[in-house]
Amino acid sequence: MNASVKKILAPFLFLTVVLGASTAALAQCNGFTKKKCIPLLAPFIHNGQLNSASFMPGENAELLMSFYSGQEYRLLISGQEVLGNIQFKVMDSDRKLLYDNKEHGNVKYWDFNVKSTQQLIVEVIVPEQKVDNNLTQSGCVAVLVGFKK
Repeated sequence: MNASVKKILAPFLFLTVVLGASTAALAQCNGFTKKKCIPLLAPFIHNGQLNSASFMPGENAELLMSFYSGQEYRLLISGQEVLGNIQFKVMDSDRKLLYDNKEHGNVKYWDFNVKSTQQLIVEVIVPEQKVDNNLTQSGCVAVLVGFKK
């Protein structure tokens, strides 16, 4: 292969490897969510939405989620052991704190009702970790919602 062909193919090969790794990570997280997390919603019924992603120690993310009046909910945030105790906060649209699992012994879920239909902000915080030999390991975090009939 000549040098000009290698220069043209190199970005495509890199993109293929990156997309393949992303797809594998997504599949791993979906498998973790289905096998390990959904059963933790019981006795609530899973709403059918899979919200999972791969996180590195020290990362955080926010999700905007809708909740409907008159419904009893369980919000479950579960991460792979390698990530430690995942912290999550729930805030209203004005960012007023409604719940912080750190204040409740780092439990993985929150059971609640809403008086009116609203969107809530769910913040997921993966703790920093002390690193030996510069090795950090990512892990999956699932954010699931269950409801009672």
